[in-house]
Amino acid sequence: MRLPVVWLLALSLTAPALGAGTAPERAPAAILIDADSGRPLREQDADAARPSGSLSQLMLLLLSLEQASLGMLPLQVPVTLSDSAVNAAGGFRVPLRSDKTYLLSDLLKAVTVASASDAAVAVAEALAGSVPDCMELMNARAQRLGMLSTTYSSAGNPSGASLAAEVTTARDVARLAEALLRHPLVLEWASVSGVPFDEGAVLLRNTNQLLGAVSGVDGLQASAVRLGRGASYSVVATARRGALRLVAVVLDAPDTATRYSMAADLLEWGFAHYERVEVAKEGEPVNLAVRVLRGAVSQLTPVASRNLSLLRQRGDECELELRYQLPAAVTAPLKRQQLIGEVIVEQKGELLAVIPLSSPISVAVGGIMSASRQ
Repeated sequence: MRLPVVWLLALSLTAPALGAGTAPERAPAAILIDADSGRPLREQDADAARPSGSLSQLMLLLLSLEQASLGMLPLQVPVTLSDSAVNAAGGFRVPLRSDKTYLLSDLLKAVTVASASDAAVAVAEALAGSVPDCMELMNARAQRLGMLSTTYSSAGNPSGASLAAEVTTARDVARLAEALLRHPLVLEWASVSGVPFDEGAVLLRNTNQLLGAVSGVDGLQASAVRLGRGASYSVVATARRGALRLVAVVLDAPDTATRYSMAADLLEWGFAHYERVEVAKEGEPVNLAVRVLRGAVSQLTPVASRNLSLLRQRGDECELELRYQLPAAVTAPLKRQQLIGEVIVEQKGELLAVIPLSSPISVAVGGIMSASRQ
């Protein structure tokens, strides 16, 4: 385990605002967060209601991955298309073919990479049976996530076609992105420049122009919608450099260049001002040994059972205290990954984290140490 002595652990509760004059016509709403903690690092009108457009598809993606993880709707299930899915209006269309079935995973890739409106409707119907029922699920999930300023219209669809009734905030979208990033498939799909679809008959291009243009960017999605006052351009972008992952959200920019330049500036500012430092790495040993009674070995060195990294602002340092709680001895038999202690991480007496410590091996009673590492 890596045990640094000095790190910054306390940050301002109020994130600094962006500089004035970031947009030539109207100021977009924006926020930058640390993806691991959800802590806002910089913001501008982050709680202002703005059109959600096709960013509503991110909620559709979250619901799908959550149901798949619970075994309720496997990603490899074939989806039969309805006329409403094939003929979905608004935004980009694959287009889907009425004479074919598609795997749910392929439809989700089309949504993630290309914001395909017909694929989004097909996914919504697969999830809930109908688009209105799916919109109700999306609203309920938004409430549970704390997205209290977000509304998905039951009269609309996940393509973002019902723009007048569907609003969100930059802060709410950041919460949604934070939840999505807990599912590894999101970045696997969102990080590619293009994906073959319909057995290679179609190549879907990624709508996120920050991929390959800004170091570390590997998702998530862009949106462009037509409104009565003109067009609204939004983007959610995530990037990782080292241990630090950031999420930048820009909503309702007046043009496509503004949304991308503003998101890029936010990410660059975040990486220039913050870093995430590894305190513990899963599987790494601590610097203390524990005696083993009645075992094939006389002692073992516990290992960290999970990763722990802490956000700090570059240039600021505070003392970090680590206290070990370990028994003087443990008695065989022991299983690999059996918990035998913990490390208490504190700063000036305030508890910050508890890292469980476990046995790195299995130890039999009075016999041969198990060779099993499973």
